[in-house]
Amino acid sequence: MSLIIAGGWVMVPLLLISIIVLALIIDRSLSYIWNPLPDADQQKNILEKIQKGEFAAAETYFSETPWLKNYASALGSSEKMPFYEGVLAENISSLAAMMDKRLPLLATLGRISPLLGLLGTIIGMIQTFAVIAQSRSGIDMELLAEGIWQALITTATGLIIAIPAVFCYRIFLSIESNRLDYLNRVANKAVLYKQSQNNAA
Repeated sequence: MSLIIAGGWVMVPLLLISIIVLALIIDRSLSYIWNPLPDADQQKNILEKIQKGEFAAAETYFSETPWLKNYASALGSSEKMPFYEGVLAENISSLAAMMDKRLPLLATLGRISPLLGLLGTIIGMIQTFAVIAQSRSGIDMELLAEGIWQALITTATGLIIAIPAVFCYRIFLSIESNRLDYLNRVANKAVLYKQSQNNAA
């Protein structure tokens, strides 16, 4: 508590940001845990089924994962080309929006927190040197040292918040990218199969 008080008013928004960042990290982590992709063997089987035109079997695999039920329905849609391709693209776009939910906020807070911490440090340094400038008894090194370490508290706090925020943001982006890449691969194979069937007809 003494460190918070020593850091000044800037510590208040920093503490609020830290709470929000923690909540966002927990929220996104649980979302990815509760909404997984099919396992590696199932993913391979799905691709093989799609290549053979066994869309119903592939749809069954995705239907077992609640968040991919709409994607499964789009995959097994009876729409003709190019409407079929559009349905898949729209569904993947909605899944991307769902996975991207709140990530921009996490990235923004990760960038803002060190800047806010630096602002607190600058304000603290200004106040410290203002006191020293008004002192008529010369520079008090003890006062100077105390003022500087108190001013640096906000910078340290900002970095402590930013490091896990940016780190987790990059991990979440990687997870999202891998998932979308796989779903796009499945969709592309489905579209290619449909096109080959149309050409054969």
